[in-house]
Amino acid sequence: MNTEPQEIVLEEADVETVAKWLTTGEALLVDVRETSEFEQEHIPGAMLVPLSVLDPDTFPRIHIKKLVMHCAIGKRSAAAAKMLIKAGHTPPINMIGGLKAWREADLETEIFDEPPAMPEQKPVLAKDCIKPSDIPPGDILLSDFIKPLGLTQEELASDVGLPVSHIAAIVDADRHIDADTAFRLARYFSTSEEFWLNLQMAYDLEQAKKRSGDEIARTITPRKDKGSVSGISVA
Repeated sequence: MNTEPQEIVLEEADVETVAKWLTTGEALLVDVRETSEFEQEHIPGAMLVPLSVLDPDTFPRIHIKKLVMHCAIGKRSAAAAKMLIKAGHTPPINMIGGLKAWREADLETEIFDEPPAMPEQKPVLAKDCIKPSDIPPGDILLSDFIKPLGLTQEELASDVGLPVSHIAAIVDADRHIDADTAFRLARYFSTSEEFWLNLQMAYDLEQAKKRSGDEIARTITPRKDKGSVSGISVA
């Protein structure tokens, strides 16, 4: 019996089709980029729900309109759409090429001309759970930041004060994004530090789940199911 999970096949639409849907009121457009990215430039009428805080359990269930997800180039929005599908939502539509394709089609955007403010720092709450993801952070760095901005890995490394080998290893998924690197990337790209750390943690969780999730579930019993332990007092 085949127990392998089936690959989720996303419905996609090009930017011209999405633009027509928005004009006729047929679609709701959700931007899953970070707040600082949205503030610099966004599609008029788009609703901001950053992937870093997207919770499928609390995300509204949309039935009366087409739900279209977009990001900078299409990878983060695809991940967001898969998260919603796994949680039982009506399958969203991924906008091909993201904001980059929208610009290239000479479609309207709203641009914030002033330099973006530093991201607001907020405490990480227990409810802000990290959802496992099979997308390496280096993929997001390359496809949503380096390529759209016309950077080379050498330029990025020089600008953020890291060796080229460091950036290359992250892109190739051979190196983790640590706190120092997260601070450097956040400052350079005007995102939050948590965005980069959350990407890394989500990927690490998925890898750990694949490696040992079944064994852990089979061999470790949750403490709450073991009952009380005599002689031990919990403050």
